[in-house]
Amino acid sequence: MTALTADRNTPRLEGEMKSAPLAAVKVFAGALLMRNAAGYATKGATVLGLRGIGVAWEQVDNSGGSAGDLSVRYREGVFRFVNSADADAIAETDVGKLCYAVDDQTVAKTHGSNTRSVAGIILGVDSLGVHVLVSEAALAAYLQTRRVFVPVRIATLVGANVYRQLSIHAGRIVKIWSVTEGVLTTGDATLTAKINGVAVTDGVVTITQAGSAAGDKDSATPSAANVVAVGDDLSLTVGGTNATATVANALFEIERD
Repeated sequence: MTALTADRNTPRLEGEMKSAPLAAVKVFAGALLMRNAAGYATKGATVLGLRGIGVAWEQVDNSGGSAGDLSVRYREGVFRFVNSADADAIAETDVGKLCYAVDDQTVAKTHGSNTRSVAGIILGVDSLGVHVLVSEAALAAYLQTRRVFVPVRIATLVGANVYRQLSIHAGRIVKIWSVTEGVLTTGDATLTAKINGVAVTDGVVTITQAGSAAGDKDSATPSAANVVAVGDDLSLTVGGTNATATVANALFEIERD
């Protein structure tokens, strides 16, 4: 398309009502609605890989179909949900922090040892429940301010050396990145991430030899055993069959609590 040369009637969405293709689930009106990694709306639940997007404005049953067969209308905004209990109960001191989905009407103050996804931002607490801002755009912007990085320099991608760095942040490792400063000419190299000597689940970065060049970027996305505390030992262990002395720079990307 080309730039305008005359007035244009540009369509817009009216109000706060939105629509999203629904996963193969049934959602009730008033349910906490979240988006999964495949881009489909789904109901709040104790599971990873979701992000809060709003509240369902209608009951839609797509449990007998395939993801995307039906859509659900929803609204963003501030909504009151049921407070979790015991150590996970949200208090006034948690206002301004993230909360996490327990189910489609209940939120908690923690990620439950890395088992829950972010629902929204806590705006208030009373005897009836928790007032939560559920907005996909607002949540994305907020999460970006909570991302920090711990660098680790890998002196050589040959052998089985371990390279360490102390974490000055508490949270969850959401990504491990690497970039090479040279070429691998013999075989692949791997970097295995560990916290205090315990391997991070799905925390192995593979740097392939085929087509390698200086500046190659690789990454891994942990799925469990990725909770880190201040002072923890973050390490990367070199592996693979590479025999070319190549330097790499790595980063642990941490989503702070």
